[in-house]
Amino acid sequence: MRRNIMGSLGGLALLTIVISGCGAVTSAQQEQQITIPTAPPAPTYAPIEAEAIPEAPSVENPNKAPVRYSNSFDSALSEWQVFDIWSNSTELSRWEVKQGVVEQVTGPDGYGSSTPTGLVTGDKAWADYSIRAQAYSFGNSIMGVIGRVNDAGFYAFVVRPEGAEGGKTVSLQRYDAATDSYTLLASSADKGWSNKTWATLELRFEGKTIIASIDGIEVLRAEDESYAAGQAGVYGYAEGNLAFDNLIIQ
Repeated sequence: MRRNIMGSLGGLALLTIVISGCGAVTSAQQEQQITIPTAPPAPTYAPIEAEAIPEAPSVENPNKAPVRYSNSFDSALSEWQVFDIWSNSTELSRWEVKQGVVEQVTGPDGYGSSTPTGLVTGDKAWADYSIRAQAYSFGNSIMGVIGRVNDAGFYAFVVRPEGAEGGKTVSLQRYDAATDSYTLLASSADKGWSNKTWATLELRFEGKTIIASIDGIEVLRAEDESYAAGQAGVYGYAEGNLAFDNLIIQ
C-alpha cells in the first residue's frame, strides 16, 4: 500500500512538472511573441499626367463654298449630340472640350470600349456638302468623320494607323440602322495616320458620289444612293485618346 501511494505521488509530481513546462512562458518569450516589426512605408507613385496635345497646325482651306458650320472647340458642346453604336448601356460615351479641342474621353459607364461612337451636329436636311476636321490620335484604334447621319444610318470615312494589321488603313463605310451592320463601299492600304500626329480628314458628298481625302489628297471614292441627306460629325472608338479640332462644314 505504501509503495502504491508513493508511486502515485511520484507520477503526480512528474505530471505537474510536464504541465508546468508546457504552460510556462518566460518574459523573453512573451516579448518575442508580442514584438511585431514595423511595416515598411507604402510605395508612392507619381500621378499620371494628361496627354499634352500639341496645337493643330494651320492648314489652308481650298474649298471656297459657303460655310454652313464651323467650330474650333473653345466652348461647350451645346450644339452637338453623342450617339453610340452597339452599346446596350443606358449612358452615352463621353466627349469633352479640353484646351481648345474636343476629346473622346471614355465609353459608356466610364470605361473604354472598342465600339464606335460619334459626335454630330447640323441639319438632317443637309444633302451635298463637305465635312473637314483635323484629327489627332494618341491611342485610339481609329479616327474618322461621318456624314449624312439620319435615323436610317450614315456614311463614315474611317482611318486606321499606318501599318495596321490586315491592311485597309482607309475605308468608306455605310452603317445601316435597320440591320445594325456596316457595308464596305471602298478601301485602300495606301495611307493611314501616324500616332500623335495631326491629320486633316475630309468627307464630301456630291449626289450619289462620296469622296474621302487626307491632308488634301483624295484617297477614296465610291457611289451609293442609300442616304440622300443628314447631319455631320466626328467619329472613333469609345476608348478615349482621340481629339479633333478646326471642324468646318461647307
